[in-house]
Amino acid sequence: MKRLIGITLRKNLKNSEKPKKRVFSRKVIVFTFFLILIISGLQAQERRLNADTIPVIQNRADSLKTLPAAQDSLSVNDTIPKSTFETTVKYFAEDSIITKTRTNVTYLYGNAYIEYGDIKLTAERIIIDRNKNELHAMGVQDSLGVWEGRPIFQDGSDRFETEEIRYNFVTQRARISGVAAEQPDGYLRGEVVKRNPDQSAYIKNGRYTPCLDDPNATTYIKAKKIKIIPGKSVITGPFLLYIGDIPTPLGLPFGFFPDTQEATSGILFPKYGDEQRRGLYLRDGGYYQVWSDKLHTALTGDIYSKGSWALNMRNVYKVRYKYSGQLQLSYNRNQTPAYETDGLDSKDFWLTWSHRPESLGRNSRFSAQVNVGTSTYNQNNLNLNNFQSNVRSEFRSNLSYSGTIPGTPFSYSVSGRHSQNIQTNIIDVSLPEFNMSMNRIFPLKRMEPEILKKLSVGWDVNLSNRVTNIVRAPSASYDISNRAEETDTISVGFDTLGELLDNAQNGARMRIPISTGFPILNNLNVSPSFNVEQLWYLKELDYTFIESENAVRIDTLNGFSAATTYSAGVSIGTQLYGTFTNSNPYSKVEAIRHTMTPGISFSYRPDYSQSQYGFYKEVQTDTTDGGRYQLLSIYDGFLYGSPGLGESASLSFNVSNKIEMKVRSDTAKSENKSILDNLSLGGSYNFLADSFALSTISINARTTLFNRKLSVNAGGTLDPYTYSATSSENSTLQRRDIYAWKSGQGIGRLTSARLSLSTNLNSKASSSPNANTRSINNNPMGLGSGYIDDQEGEYGSMNAGGQLSSTMAQYFYDPNAYVDISIPWNVRMSFDYSYSWNPSSGTRTRKSVKMYGQVALTPKWDVTFNSGYDFDAKEPTQTSIGIFRDLGCWQMNASWIPFGVYTSYSIDIQIKASALKDLKLSRRRTQFDN
Repeated sequence: MKRLIGITLRKNLKNSEKPKKRVFSRKVIVFTFFLILIISGLQAQERRLNADTIPVIQNRADSLKTLPAAQDSLSVNDTIPKSTFETTVKYFAEDSIITKTRTNVTYLYGNAYIEYGDIKLTAERIIIDRNKNELHAMGVQDSLGVWEGRPIFQDGSDRFETEEIRYNFVTQRARISGVAAEQPDGYLRGEVVKRNPDQSAYIKNGRYTPCLDDPNATTYIKAKKIKIIPGKSVITGPFLLYIGDIPTPLGLPFGFFPDTQEATSGILFPKYGDEQRRGLYLRDGGYYQVWSDKLHTALTGDIYSKGSWALNMRNVYKVRYKYSGQLQLSYNRNQTPAYETDGLDSKDFWLTWSHRPESLGRNSRFSAQVNVGTSTYNQNNLNLNNFQSNVRSEFRSNLSYSGTIPGTPFSYSVSGRHSQNIQTNIIDVSLPEFNMSMNRIFPLKRMEPEILKKLSVGWDVNLSNRVTNIVRAPSASYDISNRAEETDTISVGFDTLGELLDNAQNGARMRIPISTGFPILNNLNVSPSFNVEQLWYLKELDYTFIESENAVRIDTLNGFSAATTYSAGVSIGTQLYGTFTNSNPYSKVEAIRHTMTPGISFSYRPDYSQSQYGFYKEVQTDTTDGGRYQLLSIYDGFLYGSPGLGESASLSFNVSNKIEMKVRSDTAKSENKSILDNLSLGGSYNFLADSFALSTISINARTTLFNRKLSVNAGGTLDPYTYSATSSENSTLQRRDIYAWKSGQGIGRLTSARLSLSTNLNSKASSSPNANTRSINNNPMGLGSGYIDDQEGEYGSMNAGGQLSSTMAQYFYDPNAYVDISIPWNVRMSFDYSYSWNPSSGTRTRKSVKMYGQVALTPKWDVTFNSGYDFDAKEPTQTSIGIFRDLGCWQMNASWIPFGVYTSYSIDIQIKASALKDLKLSRRRTQFDN
């Protein structure tokens, strides 16, 4: 992005991309330099002809001449330096080549052509005058006054169209008339260009048209005088913006534009506007500093007439092939006078850090994604083009450093996690988190039988420290003498840091899984396993019954405490196939196949509440019936939990099903189509449980309908036990250890269910290769390229994509043409339904529909929308509408949130060219202006 800096233009600052080498000044230099070599080559060859004073006329048959590469050359006179050619010079004229040795002039007539390497010059007529040391290329006019064969200079893929070229190869001065050069964002024209020996150039009546698709557009910037110093700068006299060939007041008395390959530092001019609550403002003004090609910084500020202000710092860094990222810090002081009825008084900050590794071959990697700030920052700083950041209640951050130890099976990771809910003001930080694991090893892989060969051993350890500002009251079924009566939160600050650390949870867990596998009966895969787990804590709990309070006092004992547990299991799995073949030769269905994948597993865990382990204590909890006792864990509520209470011998079962259909197509080949992608159910049964041995049954299904246009996902949980009222006077239902089918309640009660239907519909035109629709996505600010030149990148994604083909466009605007036009469109819709039931709260349902779409009303109009409806709340979800209008050299972007808390709109009309990105008209209205 180039930004106008008073009289300074800043270069594109994406340090990951080099600017395209299509700068007008460089092309003039390259053009004139190669003219010297070409002319010198022509001199050397014509000198070798040794012709007499009679003009030499060559016909078309022998008009193609070449000059082989040589180390020496002949000069016409002493003022012409010798030249050395790196390749062959070729010249050609379709009509004739005339060399007058008496006047020392060579004429090339009719589609004249000179080639030197990648440099090509064509014109209707080229004259080489050795007396004047001058080359002259021009076109001719026909009888109707139409110019033909004007000079065209081409260097590789770059192309210059000119009206006339004059070059003196002694003074090294050139005069070029009517130059037109294509730039990355438009066209640059000059009425006359004069080139000096020091490679500087002067342009008279220069015109820059910021439209690649229309070099003759009526929107352009015009300057009478332009000076180009290659590799340094471009200096202009007074220049104005023309719209519709009409001059506007938009311009400056002079301009200075850096002409370098690298980004440059400079002033960032602010935007201006008005807000009802904070007053007149200047935003995003500051300074852009290029420290090196690896680090850029933008420091900007905002100021409001009613007293509010803000500071923003954004850093972008990149080390090629290693890492890249950006760091942004914002501080806002929102305040309004005391007499304001709806005043502001807040101090907000927000920190965003994104770090991405780019090398995949290193032993270690570091990545970061941090989003942290005050709870009111997003409400007081509305992002019009990413309203999701305003309504989002929770933000998360993650830091991770991972690697492997060379030559070993060990890998490690150190990470930190952060979660912040700006509505409840709850903060949860896990720092640090450490994990080290070992890839499974096979110590007996050289032994027989198979069960020993596949024996594998793994190892991993996790350490974590979790800090949260929420103090949760224990959910015990007994009274606690020193408990908090209700859930409370600790304010976050330096003065409460000690209290937060005291409320922290920390610990470690080590696991050693041992397993093997072997087949039986050729179709069954058996996998025995044995697991060792150890928990490490720096404290444990102690319980004392206080008879006077009829409650239990819980004390924390500091010191190292460990718990080791064991479990064993075995699993058996297989796959079953069933195929139905259709013998009807007239049916397109050839066969239907059913694939069933059943699996069972058995696991055993001892009762770790026994006194020999010491993980639980039998404590009196009240004086009912002479005293009631309970088993209480010394690790109750700890980070990794407690060892299991009670002995368990569970049999788990799961079965999944898939149904496919083989269909005969119009071609010789058949294709498979899925009828049911998945239908599965699972549960478990604990043989040692005192009651409720059978777990709930989970059911899940997934498929697609209507040629994969509609996706269906469904699931539910079935409780197989009976629910009945506790008494005739009390209608509260209670779960009983009696199977539902024994009580006449069917196979059980559905306690939860979900259904999701989604589809993606689009027109044929949008999927046709001949109709390329514009893709419009609301790209969250900061989630795009991440470079500072994208500080207004919320519109970048709306400018992406293409337009309809030119063939279709002419039918839209030609009232006499007739064609069957399908307007390109794309709609994504989803319906979500959820159901839950429990005896205490009863039945709850949630139903909502969401829709996102984009419609190209014409080749130049695009509309996007994002909305939905919550049937339970009986109100629409957050809705936004976006509009894009292609205005030729200009474009219009508009976004509108029509209702809700964040009602707002914005309209921007700007030039497409990135060099003139800041030249725009903007209108914004936010919730501050309601």
